Amino acid sequence: MTERDILNWINNNLGVYIDKAIAHACEKYPDHPYTKDWLAAMSMRETGFLIARYVAQGAKPEIIHTLMRGDYTQREGEKEKQYHGFGYWQIDIGSYPDFVKSGDWKDPFKTCRKAIDVLESKRIYLVSHFPNLQGNGLARAITAAYNCGEGNVRQILQAGLDVDHRTYNHDYSAEVWRFREILSSLK
Repeated sequence: MTERDILNWINNNLGVYIDKAIAHACEKYPDHPYTKDWLAAMSMRETGFLIARYVAQGAKPEIIHTLMRGDYTQREGEKEKQYHGFGYWQIDIGSYPDFVKSGDWKDPFKTCRKAIDVLESKRIYLVSHFPNLQGNGLARAITAAYNCGEGNVRQILQAGLDVDHRTYNHDYSAEVWRFREILSSLK
């Protein structure tokens, strides 16, 4: 599958859940900046490779929803490798163990809502430290913080470095923005 194919799959199979999660966010966070293309692009960055694998195997979306586990690593203090990211938006078990252990990560709507909650916590933190950070710069910083943590992004911004400096492959938010552009060309 090409990136365009995966993004089409996300649009067709997760779009309704993303729309519902955004509607929910409008009630909970009236000033939230999160959009369908932003969340779809994040799911592509987080699990696009898994989606492609399972679609190629012929798995139906309702099965794929339950298979979105990633970041299979052994962290310090762990006896063996285990999954750390769950759902299309890879909710981290270390940060949100109750959510992951509940099994709600298998529900794309609930996982998208959780991803928005995580993004919103990053936004609130970053705005409190950088009140003049706005627009695309703030959105990219929020996105980078989703990947590497808001404390890291605060330090990066204070040092005058690119927001992706400490993200995985040093390109997390840039890749999300690239996927957003591809999504806009699909319409």
